[in-house]
Amino acid sequence: MYELTPKQAQKIVNKMMKDIPYNINIMDKTGIIIGSGNKERIGTLHHGAVAAIKQKRIVPIEKDEEFVKKGINLPIEWNESILGVVGISGEIKETSPFGKLVKSTVLLLIEQSIASEKENRRKNVKQEFFNLLIDPNTIYTKDLIDQASSYNVQLNKPSQLVYIEFQKNVDETIVKDFPFFQPYQNTLCVVVQEPNNMEELRDNLAKYQDIFVSVSKINDKIADGFLQTKLALKVLKGLFLHQKIIFYADCEFIADLSYSLQKIKKTALHSDLLETNDELIKTLQAYLNCNMNMNETASQLIVHRNTLNYRLNRIYKITGKDPKNILDLLELIFMLISRIK
Repeated sequence: MYELTPKQAQKIVNKMMKDIPYNINIMDKTGIIIGSGNKERIGTLHHGAVAAIKQKRIVPIEKDEEFVKKGINLPIEWNESILGVVGISGEIKETSPFGKLVKSTVLLLIEQSIASEKENRRKNVKQEFFNLLIDPNTIYTKDLIDQASSYNVQLNKPSQLVYIEFQKNVDETIVKDFPFFQPYQNTLCVVVQEPNNMEELRDNLAKYQDIFVSVSKINDKIADGFLQTKLALKVLKGLFLHQKIIFYADCEFIADLSYSLQKIKKTALHSDLLETNDELIKTLQAYLNCNMNMNETASQLIVHRNTLNYRLNRIYKITGKDPKNILDLLELIFMLISRIK
């Protein structure tokens, strides 16, 4: 059976007292005050509430007593059970007109809270299931295959994953027609198992400017595709200045090599050398995107070539790696990728 929590009760009290000019108390099903405009009363027994619970009716208190204030007490009923009591302190004639309004509002807020908790539980179950899918050690049992079907994912079919990172809030509407999960905050991961669906999804995503997108290869296991999207996203955010979408198939070598280097901590020690200078990071990205062509890089950055030279020399001074030296530039590339968490 649903139970009111002190946090929920106080939230309801705070909301109601913005519109009702009287103190409001909310008591649990035993009559203990768990939410109140008068914080000192929280945790005390409200005898008017106890009476309302026993009698299952509105109980008025005509005058102040030692442990209760005058006012009305209305039992909160949900599915033929009493969850608690809402009390409005004040003169009976003045508080009575607010009684039904307050009770109806409390029930509405409880209903919303129950719906929200139910939705959170649903999301948690879905998240736990996806965590199993992206674990490379997970075996596709019959139960897991059946559970996947409830999310429109066929584990016995190859799949391609599309990982979307939002710069602001997640917008699920852009993937509502596809099986999707939310691995982390501000991210979505779509499971694509039909080639035509990939084209449709790409068309949808092309309308958005504030997202980063990485696409895996076609794999038998979702865990493989998920890792590929994560590695490709690091390459995208680390090396490219304006690009918003990347395919793992187009950066497989450098993505895998970067991953291997990070696992043995070969690039992590120096990955933060440029972190505090966004201008130099963008300069190095533009330099790479323009295939080390100085004129094109200066044009893309809208700076004089001498300014570009100065910035490249600054990178050399800070990191000890010369962007104009191919071997040093390779290390700088892995520094850029490694700094992306």
